[in-house]
Amino acid sequence: MRKEVLKRVSRILRFACMTAWVSVGIGCEELDDTITSDPYAGGKEPFDIALSAEEPVPSEGYPGDTVVFKAEGLLKYCGSQEGEYRFKFYLGEQESKILAVTDTTLAVEVPYEVSSGVTYLVIDNQVFYGPFFPVLGNVSIDNNWALYAKGTDGAVYGCLEKYTTAPNYYVVGDFTTIGDVKLNGIGFVDYQGNVAKANSSNFSAQNGLMIDTEDLFTSSYIKSISSFSDGRMLVSGAFSAYYSNNSHSPASKKDRVYGDNIMILNSNASADTICRIYWETENNWAEQKYVGQSALNGGTTQEIIRSFVTSDQKIVAVGNFTQYVCTEYAYVFEDNAQRKTDVASVFRMDEHGKLDSLYRLVVPGNRYTGAEGGKVSDACMDGDDGVILVGSFTSFDGVDSPGIVRLDRDGEVDRDFLAHVGAGPNGSVSMVRYNKSLGKMMLVGSFTEYDGQERKQVVMLNSDGTLDSDFKLKEMTGGSPNFAQLIDRGKVVVSGTFTTYAGIPRNGFLILDMDGTAQQKFNVPGVFSGQLYQVQESQTTVGAYGLLLMGKFTRFNSKVVHNMLMLELDLDH
Repeated sequence: MRKEVLKRVSRILRFACMTAWVSVGIGCEELDDTITSDPYAGGKEPFDIALSAEEPVPSEGYPGDTVVFKAEGLLKYCGSQEGEYRFKFYLGEQESKILAVTDTTLAVEVPYEVSSGVTYLVIDNQVFYGPFFPVLGNVSIDNNWALYAKGTDGAVYGCLEKYTTAPNYYVVGDFTTIGDVKLNGIGFVDYQGNVAKANSSNFSAQNGLMIDTEDLFTSSYIKSISSFSDGRMLVSGAFSAYYSNNSHSPASKKDRVYGDNIMILNSNASADTICRIYWETENNWAEQKYVGQSALNGGTTQEIIRSFVTSDQKIVAVGNFTQYVCTEYAYVFEDNAQRKTDVASVFRMDEHGKLDSLYRLVVPGNRYTGAEGGKVSDACMDGDDGVILVGSFTSFDGVDSPGIVRLDRDGEVDRDFLAHVGAGPNGSVSMVRYNKSLGKMMLVGSFTEYDGQERKQVVMLNSDGTLDSDFKLKEMTGGSPNFAQLIDRGKVVVSGTFTTYAGIPRNGFLILDMDGTAQQKFNVPGVFSGQLYQVQESQTTVGAYGLLLMGKFTRFNSKVVHNMLMLELDLDH
């Protein structure tokens, strides 16, 4: 049949050549008769086997379990001796032991070290895919969490717990919606994943909190959130204005509250403001406009990477900025002017925005120069109001600092901390996460050594800067880590682009012991794609111990998710 088709094609081509010779006067050579030969002759015959995409029995299982898949045509590819097979079976990229084969089934054993993943057969370099197989363990997605698979439309940088009868969270980030609710840059989520709508009176009645905001930020994002002792919140990042209802405004009006990348919010997320009112038409309520200045009259014209509230309710801001700004109020709001003061990487102010002149104030001839030789990328505050900064800088305030430095509560470089750090990391540090309960911090970066000892890209330090010698990340392949955080229950959560850990396929997500060991029961999730920014110990929808994951990620355990997810962990079995 194929030869007949080729002969017809040859005749058509000859006719085309003759037509071109008549029409254009240009001939073409006689086509070679070899075109009629079958070019596919001698090719490898395809295997007449199949691995069904139907769910196996059981549809999920633990390591060591026997699982039966539906398959066809495998029996004739078995050897004469028991246990001899021309094919191999893989689960989650791990070769699995084949137990039995029939004309319609394939029985295998779930490997003892494996993560959830796609199943497939390989025979003579040909691959036959089967269904996704979930490996069971002590980690699972809370499928009842309302935001599961919905999440946000942008990155979530972190959260602040507001505990009533159960844990609830203000979350902040670079998003415009949470679930189906429009909440720019900040929103409220309870432990069941329910999102409070802007100006929701029902929510206020049920929980004593209220998201009183809509169309919050005119641009950009909130990157950091922390709490005052009276329940107010400090938010910072890259923004210039905040919209919220205010007691000075009628219900139909919203205040545009101005701030310089940092602002204090009341406990219901409305802006703590100095409200300044003017009219386009005198005494015309309908045309009355509201503008305001944050009650925190201080900030900077550049992004604030992190901000903290100290134990004595002062505010510390960290970034790569060089100037502090505040507003010089005039009688008419539009005539207000900004006053600028030189600062270097870090400054401190009170809750009204007054700059602390005793904390690192830059004046001619002083020693406060901030980060030099590179940038600050992240910061944290320890239990003594000290601030640890990390990045690519090589000195801070003129003191040699290998990408990490600690400032004490007065803003001075802690030289004892630097002595413990020693040579520090031999590359830049991109992230630091501090656990106050355990007095330890995790650093992530491009380094391969820390103070001369091998520590590839993740290191655990004690609060005084000394290296935790017990924790050591094992070999990763396929990529690198981009996040590490120590939780109170003594586990280290890691995310990244890696595909294996200690020789076992682990795709982008790990829960490690304090020495860096990846126990099988805590590392059953499949492919993770993206970046974590914070992990919050929480409570699942059924009251079990949970972890709220926040970041910029699109896949977890091979399921599509959007930047937020609740996991259930069983740490007691």
